[in-house]
Amino acid sequence: MANESKNMPVLPTLMTLGNAICGLAAIGLVARVLPIRGLEVADAAAHAQKVTEALWGAGILIYIGMLFDMLDGQVARALNQTSRFGVQLDSLCDVITFGVAPSFIMLVFALEVDFVHLRVFNGIAGLFTLCAVLRLARYNVEAEEDTGTGMYFSGIPTPAAAGAIAAFAIAMPKINELAAEESTRQYGQWLLEGVAVGVPVLTFILAALMVSRLPYPHLTKLLVNAAKTESSDNKLAFHHIVQIIFAVILALIMHELAIPLLFCYYILGVPINSLFGRVVKKDESLSQQHQNIVDHS
Repeated sequence: MANESKNMPVLPTLMTLGNAICGLAAIGLVARVLPIRGLEVADAAAHAQKVTEALWGAGILIYIGMLFDMLDGQVARALNQTSRFGVQLDSLCDVITFGVAPSFIMLVFALEVDFVHLRVFNGIAGLFTLCAVLRLARYNVEAEEDTGTGMYFSGIPTPAAAGAIAAFAIAMPKINELAAEESTRQYGQWLLEGVAVGVPVLTFILAALMVSRLPYPHLTKLLVNAAKTESSDNKLAFHHIVQIIFAVILALIMHELAIPLLFCYYILGVPINSLFGRVVKKDESLSQQHQNIVDHS
């Protein structure tokens, strides 16, 4: 049971606030260089370089925020300083780092897409932030009711959603290098155009998946559990390990997008498998109905 002492848990609270500071810093970095669509700049190349550096820095800050978010709970439990205050503060800080900051990053990518009205992307940014708020609020309620899913998350966690967007931001310097070199210019330009369209689309998908009830595996817990037990969960963990191996191989082929590809594999694999399972189940049901009709004819 959570510690209900009135004394504020200092160290876990500072680590949670560190998460919020990372989110605010990421927003500040992106906001300073957020270009205006159609606005001519004196030195386009220098401005593009500043945007790339800001995206990379914002992406790194989101990952540092993820580290704080992971450690604050561990520290609180180690010091026996868990509390309802800490749970609520953690989610409030998560809104900044994993809800608002990724939306700002997405808007930078979206401004490179000139065939879609900017209002559409503003709507996607707002939707992502609101869905992150709803996801975190649902998590708080379920945590208080102790209805967690154990080895699985109900819907994709907000840090994973934010990490997917941040991964593309971190990959931008390498992609720009490919676009600048003559031997890889065409490949780099293709990647730049694909990422500019893909990140807003992915952001919209992530918004829906955050508020979904799809079971996303808690990979760390599954692997730890596999090392301790010989149950069916062990087989399931092995299945996820095999998936990770294939994902790593795919990432090595396109190493510029290694981290984004791994995130996309984790994010999109669950709904694709769920949809495939429903189609197979429906086909089996129809086949059984057909067989019953044949048997009775």
